[in-house]
Amino acid sequence: MAGSQLKQLKAALKSKGLIGQTNTKSKKAKHSRSETKRDEKEKHINDIRDQFNKFDQRVNRTKHDVSIIQNGSFVKMGSKQHNATSQRNGAVQRTMKMQYELEKSKKGKTGGVLDKRFGENDSHLTKEEKMLARFTRERQGTSKKRNAFSLESDEEQDEEDFDGGFTLTHSGHELSLDDEQTVRYVDEDSLAPADEEGQPPRKKSKKEVMKEVIAKSKFYKQQRQKEFAKTQDDIADLDEEFGDVMDDLRGIQTKQQSIFSTKTPESIEYDAKVRELTYERRAVPADKTKTEEEIRKEHEDKMKKLEADRLRRMEGFVEERDVVADDLDDEFWNAGSDENEEEGFTIKESDNEEEEDLSEEEGGDEPTGRPKRAKTDAVVMPSTHAEFLDAHASLDSSKHSAHIMKICETYRPNLAMGNKEKMNNFVGILFQHALYLADESKDFEPIVKIIKKLAETYNQTLVETVREEINEIQTRIDKQDLQMRDLVFFVIVGFLFSTSDHYHLIVTPCLILMNEILSSVIFHPKNIQTVGQGIFIVDVLLSYQRFAKRFDPEIVNFIEQATLMLIPEPEKLQGKDKLLSSTKLQEAFSLSKSAKIQLESLSVSQLFSTENDIKSQLLVKLVSIMDKLVALWKEKSCLVEILESFIPILKHLVKYFASTMPQLADILTRFTRMHKNIAAQRKPLTLQQHRAIAIQTLAPKFEENFNPDKKSYDVNRERQELNKVKHQLKMERKAALKDIRQENKFVAREQIGEKKKMYEEYHRKMANIVNSISTVEGAEKNQYEREKKQRKGGR
Repeated sequence: MAGSQLKQLKAALKSKGLIGQTNTKSKKAKHSRSETKRDEKEKHINDIRDQFNKFDQRVNRTKHDVSIIQNGSFVKMGSKQHNATSQRNGAVQRTMKMQYELEKSKKGKTGGVLDKRFGENDSHLTKEEKMLARFTRERQGTSKKRNAFSLESDEEQDEEDFDGGFTLTHSGHELSLDDEQTVRYVDEDSLAPADEEGQPPRKKSKKEVMKEVIAKSKFYKQQRQKEFAKTQDDIADLDEEFGDVMDDLRGIQTKQQSIFSTKTPESIEYDAKVRELTYERRAVPADKTKTEEEIRKEHEDKMKKLEADRLRRMEGFVEERDVVADDLDDEFWNAGSDENEEEGFTIKESDNEEEEDLSEEEGGDEPTGRPKRAKTDAVVMPSTHAEFLDAHASLDSSKHSAHIMKICETYRPNLAMGNKEKMNNFVGILFQHALYLADESKDFEPIVKIIKKLAETYNQTLVETVREEINEIQTRIDKQDLQMRDLVFFVIVGFLFSTSDHYHLIVTPCLILMNEILSSVIFHPKNIQTVGQGIFIVDVLLSYQRFAKRFDPEIVNFIEQATLMLIPEPEKLQGKDKLLSSTKLQEAFSLSKSAKIQLESLSVSQLFSTENDIKSQLLVKLVSIMDKLVALWKEKSCLVEILESFIPILKHLVKYFASTMPQLADILTRFTRMHKNIAAQRKPLTLQQHRAIAIQTLAPKFEENFNPDKKSYDVNRERQELNKVKHQLKMERKAALKDIRQENKFVAREQIGEKKKMYEEYHRKMANIVNSISTVEGAEKNQYEREKKQRKGGR
């Protein structure tokens, strides 16, 4: 159809016979105006209107054709079928909304009537009590509230009393049980004065009564206004005379102070006692007396917690946390308490009892109120290790520990500012002194115990000192010139710090350093003392792993190679590939067949002395380390390979030293039995074994006369109908459950929306209240400040 919209509209109307000539009898005009019925005319008009008005046709168009599954079939999105479903869902939502609103409006109502009768919901009242209570409340209600549409006259209503609506009278007067004054007042107010002829008094009308009430109200109001004005005048007079009154009061107070300015001895003593009580330490509640079981349980819980923390550190699961401003050291809380005294830091305040008694006599009468401190010898905090040695040069060695503890007591952090930094530096000096004593072959164990206690609080400088010592040991390892202090250093580190942690700032570098020492000793040994130093390092390494039990291949390699250096005739040992390449070293370090085995223990100083022959003692120590190593790593999967390397060496040693080393046979027997059991248990990895399951096979079922429109081929008609009903019931049940879920979701959404709206209204209301209160308080505060300034200015 060509042309404009108007031409198209005219053509469409003309084709339907709605416009144009209607009296023509042309054969082509099938639909004339006279022949068109009214219904057909309206139908044609609606069709034409829908055809030309495209805005009423809503079509969801998509960029790409997308089909969805709807009611078990594929439906194209935006199609007529899809739009009809959307409209139907919208209608369902609107229906549920109306139903929800209706149920909400009817909630709490039964049959449209709400029963509010008194006592109806009270189960503790009987029927008679309910009736009596209702009657009483009904009479009270009728006496207090009159019906506006009552047919009774005003006079009859006025005669009713609050007690049931009746009034007792005598000769036209109301009876009252009050005194005569009350009766006279009632008569004067309720009755008009008697006339001259002696007629009974007339009762006042309602208009007259209201006039009297209004007049009395105005009179009382005037009285209150006069009293208020008088009060304001009195307040103004007091404000004007306030300055004079205050001057008089200050003068009286000054005279009283001058009278009582002279204190008596009793008042002076009383003030001294008050000051003593002020400075006296307040009593604190003592801890609850615990039973032995409670103490034991607390100790067990504490040890379990410490062990759990250690295991977490050992596995590397410790969460590091940055230090914040609110974090305080442990010594902040423990400063000044008695805990340090229990740990061994107490100092005898005076060795001379006479001096102590004299000090008590001299200061006993001073009412200072502070605890007395005994006089002690002055000690100086050393800043370097040289100063510390100079201070100890004049002291006996038995008094060194006491002097150190005296320094700790004198320079506690709570006594003066800067003591904490001094104590941190002092702990580093003590560590250097412990290494110095070890290098001089002196007893350093008491110093290490003190360092252990101090390191819990002061460890900053200690860590720096230890890391500096590690760097110095590194340089001596490169020069192959270890000292006695270096070996003692590793022992002290294992005593001061936790060696089972997965990573530690001190222990981890020490482990790397000790393994480097073992490697250098194995490949470049200078003498037998160097091998002994390596054996000492191996013993320390095993003590480091007594909890973590981590495998260290350098230990096994060193034990094997060091044993091959010391055993006699190593060329006869099975597995010659394990021998060292240098035969000269082998001849210099190996024992002879007739060597005498010494079972005495070695000291650290012997490892640096070339005067004694320590080969046999080192061999005995290696055998004991083998036993210790196997017991430590018995749960490792590599124990089979470790035993395979140790068993041939032990068999070779048994040939020469079975009589002089009785423990060799026992260790060899245990190692052989252990290797046999572990080797029998070790099996190669295999896939998981499952029971063989046969593949299910089904014979296909064919229908000779298959019909896709036929739903069932059951020949039994009743069973077919029953299955049909069951299927319909199942589908109806699913549809009902779907509707119930949809309705529950809709109700939940509506309730959440109502709660949100209620919360918003509540918060808005509270915000308005707070704002109004703040405004009022601010205004009152400003008014108060202005009045305060005015009063100050008036003075």
